[in-house]
Amino acid sequence: MDYGELLRQIRTSKGMKLKEAASDTLSTSQLSRFENGRSIIPVDSFLETLKNINTTPQEFLFLFGDDDHKEMQKIFENIESFMAEHQYDKVRELRDILRKQNPAPYSWKRFVFLFIESLLVLTDGGEPQNQPEVLTYLMQVADWGEMELRIYALFGFVFDVETTYLLMKTAVKKSQKYMALPQDAKLLFSILSNNFSTFVFHKRYDYAQATLAIFEEQLTERVELLEPHLDFLFNQGILAFCQGREADGIRDCERVVELCQLFRQHWREKRYNWRYQNWRHGYKDPEFRELAINIGVIE
Repeated sequence: MDYGELLRQIRTSKGMKLKEAASDTLSTSQLSRFENGRSIIPVDSFLETLKNINTTPQEFLFLFGDDDHKEMQKIFENIESFMAEHQYDKVRELRDILRKQNPAPYSWKRFVFLFIESLLVLTDGGEPQNQPEVLTYLMQVADWGEMELRIYALFGFVFDVETTYLLMKTAVKKSQKYMALPQDAKLLFSILSNNFSTFVFHKRYDYAQATLAIFEEQLTERVELLEPHLDFLFNQGILAFCQGREADGIRDCERVVELCQLFRQHWREKRYNWRYQNWRHGYKDPEFRELAINIGVIE
């Protein structure tokens, strides 16, 4: 189904004639040709036509569906599931499938391929490695949009710490603009939580504390979101462990586990409790490190 066909379906379902839908925006012949796939119309005319048939752009896109977006959602769900279950062979299989597709430069599939490559380096016990292709792309885009923010959220851990911290200022400013969109409401907090973990991994507790301060400030304006509040409190507990305040770390992390039980967030309860036990028993070991990346940034 194309845009014109869906527009015709919506129009006829509302009992509206071509003349009513076209109104003063288009001629009836222009709209008819568009609905039958014989021509295109300007974007502004398309949006005006949607208004004429009492349909929002968001509703239209929902009804149209986005196969590419759904495919990316599925890929990220698989990555998250495979990583959580330590099924690294399946992660490698997914990487190989993407490689064979030879995705175009700067396409989502290309970035996902590079992301999986970076994850596999960690699973093999290596250090996070820079991805020059990703950084080049982010640095050449003057005005970050939704895609750039999601890429930064995923790849912040592969850059050197100073670069990640520097780019965070841009990410925070830009992501605030997108928080009104339902699919992006949690994007800023995913960025901050991933960056926090990156800074702790590299023992840059000053950057981690600064990130938590931004996190807390932003939470005061988004009190309705549960997951970011859980992440903030848990990260606060991790920082307490890093600073040798064991009692505070235990209190905050156990509170998060209790809240997950209260709100029946069973998957999150399992994940937080596993991380909490690792921190409680390992934080005194100078070799202990954890890097927790929120993969689910595609809503």
